[in-house]
Amino acid sequence: MTRRQATISASLSATLILLTFAFFNFLYPYHIHYQEQLQFFRFGADYFLESVSVPGGLGDWMTGFLVQFFYYAPAGALILSLLLGLIQFLTWKNMEKGSYASYPLSFLPAVSMFLFFGGEENLITAAVALAASLAAAFGLMKIRKSGLRNTITVALIPVLYMMFGGISFIAPVIVGINSLIRKEVTKGTAVFAAAALLMAAAIVFIARLCTPYPLDRLIFGVHYHRFSYIFPLFAWISVVLVPVAMLSAAVIRKEKAFAISLALAVLPAVCFLPSSTDMDKEKLFGYDFMTRMGQWNKILATSDRHPMDSPIAVECVNLALAKTGHLSSDMFAFYQNGTAGLLPKYVRDHFTPGPTGTVYYHLGMINTAQTFFFEAQEGIPDFQKSARFSQALAKTNLLNGNYAVARKYVSALKQTIFYRKWAKETEKLLDNPALIEAVPEYAHLRSVRIRSKDFLFSQDEMDSMLGLLYLDNRTNTMAMDYLLTWCLLRKDLPRFLECHQLMQIGYDARHYQEAVILYWSLTHDNTEGMPGFISRQVESRFTKFISDFRSGKDEAIMQKEYGDTYWFYYCYRLNTITEENDEKNNSHSS
Repeated sequence: MTRRQATISASLSATLILLTFAFFNFLYPYHIHYQEQLQFFRFGADYFLESVSVPGGLGDWMTGFLVQFFYYAPAGALILSLLLGLIQFLTWKNMEKGSYASYPLSFLPAVSMFLFFGGEENLITAAVALAASLAAAFGLMKIRKSGLRNTITVALIPVLYMMFGGISFIAPVIVGINSLIRKEVTKGTAVFAAAALLMAAAIVFIARLCTPYPLDRLIFGVHYHRFSYIFPLFAWISVVLVPVAMLSAAVIRKEKAFAISLALAVLPAVCFLPSSTDMDKEKLFGYDFMTRMGQWNKILATSDRHPMDSPIAVECVNLALAKTGHLSSDMFAFYQNGTAGLLPKYVRDHFTPGPTGTVYYHLGMINTAQTFFFEAQEGIPDFQKSARFSQALAKTNLLNGNYAVARKYVSALKQTIFYRKWAKETEKLLDNPALIEAVPEYAHLRSVRIRSKDFLFSQDEMDSMLGLLYLDNRTNTMAMDYLLTWCLLRKDLPRFLECHQLMQIGYDARHYQEAVILYWSLTHDNTEGMPGFISRQVESRFTKFISDFRSGKDEAIMQKEYGDTYWFYYCYRLNTITEENDEKNNSHSS
């Protein structure tokens, strides 16, 4: 290459790294946090030996080491961008006949791997394995004697496979292709190809006999995707594109072909990026992360800009409203989808129990929160543990006085980087439980959790659960708000009035005034005898709402005028009680 060509080539490589960093740091950061919360890397011989004892285990261990830094999105974005840059660089180094015209083709595997990173359940172990295999192939080609090189390559096949899994089979393929390009074809070449094929098949079948994994997963990767039954398509496309780039480089020589090569590298990213990413999930993961970090005001600001109808997102918004003291006065200014957006029903997966358990935790329903956190951790499809949920389980056991169990989680968290400080501080509390009351979070939760009685948790009787929680400690204002808003979201006004009368304080928040005046209008002919805490402003606005509603104004106009009121929700949104009764009747008849 000329100096100008080398500068353009280096600029392209730098652009790949910078664009990848910008995408994951600014547009897709919560997918990075999602990856971090579903692994639990620990420094220690036991964890290392456990990790490397399965095919691809070293790659999985190395991935865990890298993913722990995803606790901070910029660090995760930097790691992903450098990893893709390394794949591109090593692909180019293995393109022995590569010229300036074919340089953009070295980006093809990296671009495909970038698209692979767009899926939240895709694991970067595939990228680590590909980079390691490319490096191994490049090193093997430094051996000048073809016979010795082929012998070492065949001998390394089982080693590379045990370290990095099925993707490592690309290394002998690269060696073979470059040998052909170098015109080092001899009688031993066919022997090398047959020996490599037999060695690859043998190591896979031996692994099948020695491990519990099915054959297809042993071939296509134990640790490349979180779900064992899903084929990691873009990861293997990246692998296939390596020999494609090498063979194409041996043909493309003219400088004029540079533009065509560049287009071939760029077009896949442009065409497949929308289908390989999911911005709705990105927003949902964002709500979960902000809830995990207690960023309540940021949640509300985000919901103002990007409203979502997912129960989990609405649940996070409502929790943020409760924690900032605005649930009873502003919740209907935000989208509401019934009780599913206050406390969603349990779903058997590895994500939804996390944010829901966090709500129960803040409510003071520690046992329920512990169940949700445990189920979330045990539901991780690739049987990993979670540092996030281990920390949450340590907290719930500490609050319940199960210090021995809490200490087990704390001991494991001490072997990490980003949870170590918290674990060491918590260990001091376990050594001296009297200090627990000095921590405001724990002191508050211990004061509001149920102590005098316990109950069997029932999602279908949530109002009773919240009522017992409040009656056990009437300073638990969050439980009181959740109890009343639960009734409002179900449109169960008689139950709301019944619960409202339990309040020791008049409790005249705006939405409660709106509910009372609505109930009064439905059960009385006039306003005589109506509770005195209804403000004139609310009464005046309600009168105007009824007038506009009876005149048949369009729903869009009504939403613009009254969309932040309980009246609009009651008249235009979910018919919750009717729907729940229909569900019960259908289940009984079936």
